[in-house]
Amino acid sequence: MKKTLLAVALAPLFIQSQAFATETSTDDVMVVTANRFEQSASSVLAPVSIVTREDIELLQAQSALDVLKTLPGIEISSNGGKAQSSAIYIRGTSSRHTLVLVDGVRLNSSTTGGASVGLIPADAIEKIEIVRGPRAAVYGSDTIGGVISITTTPKSGSVHQAKATFGSNNYSQQSWRSVGQISENTQGSFVVNNEQSDGYRVKSTAPEGDEHGFESKTLLGSLRHAATDSINLYFTGYYQTSLVEYDQGSKYESDREKYNFSGGIDYTVGSWLSKLELSDSKEVTADGKSDGGKSGKGSLTTKRQSVAWVNTLTQIENSVINLGVDYYKETAERGGTNTKDFSDNSKHNTAAFVTGHTRIVELTLEAALRHDKDSAFGGYTTWNLAAGYAVTSAIDVVGSYGTAFKAPTFNDLYYPGGSGNPDLKPETSKSAELGVKGRHDLLDWGVTAYQTDIKDMIAWAPTTAGPWKPDNIDNAKIKGIELELGFDTGPISHRVVGDWKDPEDKKDGSQLIRRAKQNYKWVGTYSSEMVDVSLVANYVGKRYDSKQYELDAYTTADAAVTYRVTDKFTAGLRASNLFDKEYQTSKDYPAPERAFYVNGSYQF
Repeated sequence: MKKTLLAVALAPLFIQSQAFATETSTDDVMVVTANRFEQSASSVLAPVSIVTREDIELLQAQSALDVLKTLPGIEISSNGGKAQSSAIYIRGTSSRHTLVLVDGVRLNSSTTGGASVGLIPADAIEKIEIVRGPRAAVYGSDTIGGVISITTTPKSGSVHQAKATFGSNNYSQQSWRSVGQISENTQGSFVVNNEQSDGYRVKSTAPEGDEHGFESKTLLGSLRHAATDSINLYFTGYYQTSLVEYDQGSKYESDREKYNFSGGIDYTVGSWLSKLELSDSKEVTADGKSDGGKSGKGSLTTKRQSVAWVNTLTQIENSVINLGVDYYKETAERGGTNTKDFSDNSKHNTAAFVTGHTRIVELTLEAALRHDKDSAFGGYTTWNLAAGYAVTSAIDVVGSYGTAFKAPTFNDLYYPGGSGNPDLKPETSKSAELGVKGRHDLLDWGVTAYQTDIKDMIAWAPTTAGPWKPDNIDNAKIKGIELELGFDTGPISHRVVGDWKDPEDKKDGSQLIRRAKQNYKWVGTYSSEMVDVSLVANYVGKRYDSKQYELDAYTTADAAVTYRVTDKFTAGLRASNLFDKEYQTSKDYPAPERAFYVNGSYQF
């Protein structure tokens, strides 16, 4: 089977024949996200999907969302196109329950809780790792559903590439990417991306011809320097400005500027690796009517500074122990026209954690324990246990149990006008899963059953005094089964995904909004020396946008063809929503119509 997204997505299913940690086969993919140390994908017990740069190019994905919607356990809901607000649901949990990292830096909003990835340039992404299931014992808050880690820094290679894309709705994109050795001991990367579109009528209630477009400019860079045989220094930077039009009764626009900077040092002595990393991020958003500033704009400024110190010990044969501490401080300020500030502008979190991973012949064991102390709600402890057993040389059984939590946001705690509730507790969860995996000459497969119980979910409701306020009043139970199949028919590789789940609101037994009970996905790819072809089909079952409004099921298809004209020049054609299906992922927000894109790239 080709080592593309199809094979890589299933690679973590098999642990029996792979050596642990650095003892890996030449084509085994290395991952970091699951346990915060580098290990082979085949040794990871958690359900993991891994997408490489080659996979992204094969699909001609324009954003991380294009890739995520093809993977098991993931649903996407959008209020329009890629630049509009979107939600990522993993295993039926809320978008607030998924932690998103970009080069190790937490992306989740400190005011809304979720993370927006639509405008992260696909050309800048080197790898995406998705861990399904709770990971709070490793990362803390936001990981009830799982973790999405996006990496933009390459580990090796040398390339200078220019790319341009043009398409429907006056879409255009131009980028330059350079990766290579600056000196014998220093490697660097640099990406600049410019992207814009006139958009389309994102809301059905908007006036005819009222298009909602966007423009975005992004700079990314990284440096890695080997100071000595034992010491490595590194730095990553991400800066973006964007202007996004959206509908809120009339046309509005969101003017955003944000950056993430992180740097650190790796120190290795024998079987001990110590990593110290510091990061700083800031986002400034100004929202208001698209009337040239006549109505004024409200502003929101959020900042996050963090420090992480992780120590990885491998003295014991076939075992790894990870010890670490995390600290981050968040601030948020509201201002501008007719806007009141939060009642409190700062909060912080300190945590310590330990994880262990060991292999004993056919048995692999994993454990994690973490304690967070938060200035808003006090202390909370999470833990995780997992075991995998090789029943035969081709079949494994994996089981796990874990707890997780979601901390209340600034909006929840300190929203102005007395609407916030500083007495909120964190949302908490308990999750269990059991999976069976198999790898054979003709077919790779995996079946996983899981259940997640979420308590003290934060919901906003009107009070007798008038204003809406949040409280810990909702509970949910989500039961599901995931099926993954990977196989080849001649030169064509296939990946088939089936998700069946029951996302239940325990208050009245209703289905959680915007989450379907059935999802089916098929990705087919063909690669030759000159041509790559991909076709993606995605079925999403019926969902509810509210207790009363049902969203119809739909099936979409996307196709892409890439042709290598010369060794240096590549041309491509992509069609999204190939059959021009009319559907909605949010009430009154029609999804984009069929669109075509042509692109060309040249390597110098």
